[in-house]
Amino acid sequence: MLKKMYIKEILLISFPLIIQNTFRMFLGTTDKIFVGQLGEKSLAAVGGANQLFSLFIIVFFSFSSGLTILASQYKGSKNNKKLEEIISTSFFISLIFGVFLLITLETYSKSFLSWIKIKEDTLTLANNYFKIIIPSVFVLLFSSNCASIFNAFKKNKFSMIATIVSMITNIFLDYLLIFVFNFGIKGAAYATLISRILEFLILFIFLIYIMKVEKIKLKIYVNMSSLKNLVNISLPMSIDGAVWQFATTVNTAIIFKIGVSEAAIFEVIKIFQTIVLTPISAIAGASIGIIGNELGKNKKENAKSISINTIFISFIIVTILISNVMIFKNQIFSLFNLKQTTIQEGKKILNIIIFLVYAQTLNIIFPFILRSGGDTWSILGITIFGFWIIQIPISLLFAFTLHLGITGLMYAMLLAEIFKGTLFLLRYLKWKWMKNITIEVKK
Repeated sequence: MLKKMYIKEILLISFPLIIQNTFRMFLGTTDKIFVGQLGEKSLAAVGGANQLFSLFIIVFFSFSSGLTILASQYKGSKNNKKLEEIISTSFFISLIFGVFLLITLETYSKSFLSWIKIKEDTLTLANNYFKIIIPSVFVLLFSSNCASIFNAFKKNKFSMIATIVSMITNIFLDYLLIFVFNFGIKGAAYATLISRILEFLILFIFLIYIMKVEKIKLKIYVNMSSLKNLVNISLPMSIDGAVWQFATTVNTAIIFKIGVSEAAIFEVIKIFQTIVLTPISAIAGASIGIIGNELGKNKKENAKSISINTIFISFIIVTILISNVMIFKNQIFSLFNLKQTTIQEGKKILNIIIFLVYAQTLNIIFPFILRSGGDTWSILGITIFGFWIIQIPISLLFAFTLHLGITGLMYAMLLAEIFKGTLFLLRYLKWKWMKNITIEVKK
């Protein structure tokens, strides 16, 4: 089932996303390095604040994935009327959800941060950072919509350009505000806020252009039929995203309870994971647009073949990147102002990460493939069971009852990821996910 033409298409369409995500990852790492120079508390504070911010944002990002699924199939079936309705409805939801989040986060920021067990001295730093980046919630929501539309149209180069410009700006402002003007952690927050606003402005300009080319009107209104279809596809993904992110936030709380040094280790370890999994996330994200287009044309065998080629490419890339990460692990750890004991503990955990990222690859690729045909409820069930029945209880058992600390936590994550990956594989092999949603909607 491996076909050169599909491998080429997958790589060509996912390439801008790979560049975009890789650029975001490397510059995001640089951002952490800058903050890391302020000390372990600052690094842990920013990590905790961003984790909390992601908890609220991830729910809407799942709605954006629903937009990609529907828009890609409508694009495949050449239904411009439905495209306009679904895009307009998505922007309307962004506006409403953005207002709600802005008010909620501004009012309860410190209370939310205290939920993840950040200690008092680190809590103040985290809240200072969090308060400044809260207004960026609006631009993040609208930027997510724009990126989803480009993905559905297989025009990911626009998202790539916006991200590269935004991240370069972020790094420049980090250096300027943190080290030149000595704003400390607040400087990092302002740099993040400004770069996110810039990214949205670039994306919106590209969106106006692409909508004009496709002869689709860009409006903000709600179409009840489109809203119903979007909710039907996106609701399980939103719940899934919330479950996943909330579990990750609980994980962060467990790490902070273990200790600040362990929280700093975890932030560095996430860099290693991100280096390996960033291209996989890009390929998985691009696969929705590619497979969705084929399903919209009712070419199910093509969709099946593309999915198999996507899995094959992903595991080849993961193997190559894991090898490189292990070669340069010492150089990466040396970039951070960490205690020697902290660095040694981090290096030990890397051995677990090798196996963890293979399991996580399954849990990135398969859900995206299943979603391309609207099979979103099964993913929710697997996610809930994997996180709340397997990972969180075992994490508490290993970390505290058995006194294995952060090492026990990583083993718990590995067991949960293997379990979920096995269930996703079994669901994929049933082939029930290969649906033409545009036909089902008409019925």
